[in-house]
Amino acid sequence: MSSIPIYHFEMVKYALQRGINVVCEKPFTRDSKESKELLQLSKQNNSKVIIDFEWRYFPMRQKIKELIVNNSIGKLIHLEYHISSPQYQHLISNKRGWMGEKRKFGGMLGALGAHMIDCLRWLTADEIENVNGLVYTHVPMGAGEYRDADDAFFIRGKMKYNTTFSLQLLSGINHGFGSNLKIFGSKGTISLSNDKTLLFGKANEQLEVINVEQRIGPVHLIDEANAYYPAFYPFLERVYDYIVYNRIDEDLPTIFDGHENQVVIDKIFDV
Repeated sequence: MSSIPIYHFEMVKYALQRGINVVCEKPFTRDSKESKELLQLSKQNNSKVIIDFEWRYFPMRQKIKELIVNNSIGKLIHLEYHISSPQYQHLISNKRGWMGEKRKFGGMLGALGAHMIDCLRWLTADEIENVNGLVYTHVPMGAGEYRDADDAFFIRGKMKYNTTFSLQLLSGINHGFGSNLKIFGSKGTISLSNDKTLLFGKANEQLEVINVEQRIGPVHLIDEANAYYPAFYPFLERVYDYIVYNRIDEDLPTIFDGHENQVVIDKIFDV
C-alpha cells in the first residue's frame, strides 16, 4: 500500500486481520509501538508483510553486499553514507504539503533516512546498538507555507559488532554533491557514488572501478521511473516469489526490517 505514513498502521492492521498479504511503503509506521503490534499480528495470522526498501536491489549495492559477504574488505570498521541534494530554491518556491508537517510524519528522515538506515542494517548484517541524531529544518518557510518537518538530519552511532557509522542528509542547500556511500574494512575499502560509480581497493592498493551490469528500463519510461527501475523490478520479482511460491530471497525486506527500522527512528526522534 502507498499512502501517507500516518495511515499505514490502520491499513496494514485491517489487511492482516483478514489474512491479506501486504507490501507497504516506508516509513512503515509512526513509531515502534505500532510496528511491534503489526509484527505480532502478522505472526498470529501467518500473513506476509514486505517493506518497500527496494534500494537493496540496485545492482551496485548487490555487488557491495557480495564483496562484504565474501570478506573482501575484512572486518567492517566504519560506514559513512551522506547525501546532499540542492533543493533550496524548490523549497522556498513550492509547497510541500504533508511532507512538511511533523504531525503527519513528513520529513526527510522518514522519506530517505529510512532507506539509509535500512542500507546500514542490511550491508552490515547487524543491529544498531547506540545512536544519536539531530533532525533539523533549514527551510521552515516557503510558498506561504510553514513547515516543522525535517529537511536535514545528522546521525552517528555504533553497531553491536562495533562498526561505527555516520548518516547525513542535506536538502535545504543550493549546491549538492549527490549520494556517497563509503565502507571501511580491515582489509580494504568500498566507495559508491550516486549508485553509478563503484570503487573497491584492498589494503595497500589503489581504489579501482568495478564495472557492474546495469538493468535498463523500457524506452517508454520517463527519467524518474527509469531511475527506480533497476532496483524496483528485481524487488517486485522477489515479492512475487515470496507471496505466490513462499520462496523468500535473503535480501527481501520484511516486516521485521520495518519494525527494527522504526526502533532506530524512534531513538533519533527521542520518542
